[in-house]
Amino acid sequence: MKKFLAAALGIFLAGSSVSAEQPRAQEYREILSSGSFYVEYDDKNVKRIIAEENGRRMERTDLSGSYQTLVSVLNPFGSIFGGGLKYPNVIYDGGRYFKFLEEDHVIMAEESQLSDVNLNPTEGWSTIDRQLSLPDELAVFNWHDRYHKVSPAVAEPVFAESFTKNIDGKSYDCDRYKSAVTNASGSTEATIVFDLCYEKGALAVIQSAILANGREYGVNKLVIKKIQREIPKGAIKLNKNAKIYAAGVGDMNDLLETPVLIGKLKEVLGS
Repeated sequence: MKKFLAAALGIFLAGSSVSAEQPRAQEYREILSSGSFYVEYDDKNVKRIIAEENGRRMERTDLSGSYQTLVSVLNPFGSIFGGGLKYPNVIYDGGRYFKFLEEDHVIMAEESQLSDVNLNPTEGWSTIDRQLSLPDELAVFNWHDRYHKVSPAVAEPVFAESFTKNIDGKSYDCDRYKSAVTNASGSTEATIVFDLCYEKGALAVIQSAILANGREYGVNKLVIKKIQREIPKGAIKLNKNAKIYAAGVGDMNDLLETPVLIGKLKEVLGS
């Protein structure tokens, strides 16, 4: 009888086991929480790079295709990021945020200034952390990244299952993570799902969707180009002679359009 029960229990446990994450999932989790990483991905026609090393977080976005023109709200004449220019849009380093309007023209705000009501709203400081953040789809591996801000109603995603999925005619091995979205009373209003899909063992495509009212509504799709521990040589370049100007705070300098010169990048940011 004991042998029969043991065998029956073994069959039950085998049948109820949950499939594991893909083998490299933990490796990606470690990379993206290590403080030293390089991520490159396409989000529709937008190419983004997010990198961090020695406490310095950097981000670059290229619009209208992988290597086309970026038109900034801060510079209506545009900034060309294709053609070999590799400077970032934004840097955080040592309690300071740097926004690159041009390769040689940068504005800077102290972290403590972000709550200043006088900070020039047209300079986009209110969304600076969002620019530096991993997208939600990749933040599955590091949900508590200091730049990643989500509503408290959105729970940290948890692994749910592994399965095979067809995307654009190709078959991928995917891990699904689920994140509950609760209402004011604490009841689950909807569920966000993230399908992290692998090709030949490497993360290749991520799709996000919302499950609500018995239906699945697609939200976004990322095509992953690179996730690695070190920044490739030449991927991000800085003009150390770029001039750094103080962020606008609604004073006379702003009215006269004569921003305060802080110094050159090599003096302010260092190596």
